[in-house]
Amino acid sequence: MLSKIKKLFMKKEIEQELTPKQEEAMKKEATRLWEERVKAREAAELAAENIDDVADPLEDQDTVGDGIEDDEDDYISDEEWDAMTDEEKAKYEAEIGEEEEEEDPEYLKTSPEVVGFDNRRQQAEMYDVACEDIGPKESILDFGCGRGDLYDFLYRRNGSEPKYKGVDINEPLINAGVEKYAPNINIECIDWNNIKDTDKSNWCVNIGSLCTRYDASDKPDIDIVKETIDKMMSLCTSGCTLILFSSYMPNEVKEDEFLVTDPVEIFDYAMKKYGRDSGNVALDHTFSDSAYKITILKQQQ
Repeated sequence: MLSKIKKLFMKKEIEQELTPKQEEAMKKEATRLWEERVKAREAAELAAENIDDVADPLEDQDTVGDGIEDDEDDYISDEEWDAMTDEEKAKYEAEIGEEEEEEDPEYLKTSPEVVGFDNRRQQAEMYDVACEDIGPKESILDFGCGRGDLYDFLYRRNGSEPKYKGVDINEPLINAGVEKYAPNINIECIDWNNIKDTDKSNWCVNIGSLCTRYDASDKPDIDIVKETIDKMMSLCTSGCTLILFSSYMPNEVKEDEFLVTDPVEIFDYAMKKYGRDSGNVALDHTFSDSAYKITILKQQQ
């Protein structure tokens, strides 16, 4: 033990012999370290013997109303869900939404799931992908804006007040956005098909708002996307960008309510109607197998 202590406390380059006084000090230090190790080991053994007497910090807590049992009661298996009628599914989703609102009264203003994203990071990444070609001073018209979170993203990214307007048919989300981003946010509860020409902007963006059906019509998904592209192109001066669900999406993640389109077909439509051999249509499918971005630049007269 003494030889190990010496090696720990002595520099290799010192080769002189220890004095009797130094030798005695080293022995005392070794004895002290040994006694501390013995005490620590005895304490550990005692704690192990009495572990059953240690109170469980969760044992005495009242779990009634903590949500654990309720979550189990609310759980519906895939088989049960498939067996439910459309009315039963709608009722179930409405009840779950009411419970979430009661648990978090601010969820309309804060939840990324409410506006179609799994989390805030995913939301910011999608905004970044959609707006990577848009300059800080260019104006934006946001189709299906939800709360208008893109306004806040642009403000933080650019460090200045964005030239932004958003439209959405979801009135509760619009109201939540007005309250959250007051007084400068400019969002309106309106169907984007009814936007007036006076609201023209440099760019029109649609970030995931066409990933599910927003109406009850029997129009094919592809036609809804084409009509929206036409509307966006009529209201932009620089170009438009859309984030859409792709037909290349893996089957295991597809859901019935998804609006899915073939990116090749959308690209072909945009090229034939707006391309004019100028290379102003871009398809980006690099960031996900499930979604893609189509960007169409406006023909400059």
